Amino acid sequence: MRETITRVYVQRTGKSLWVISEDMERDVFMSAAEAQAHGIVDLVAVE
Repeated sequence: MRETITRVYVQRTGKSLWVISEDMERDVFMSAAEAQAHGIVDLVAVE
């Protein structure tokens, strides 16, 4: 499962497998804006 998710993130973000794997191992969470800048999400809704 983890390998599948990693491959999807690699395809989606254009980042290397190594970068995505390292990002997934860290214990720090991204804000919505950081996730958007990283390429994981397309849009961040603002109220």
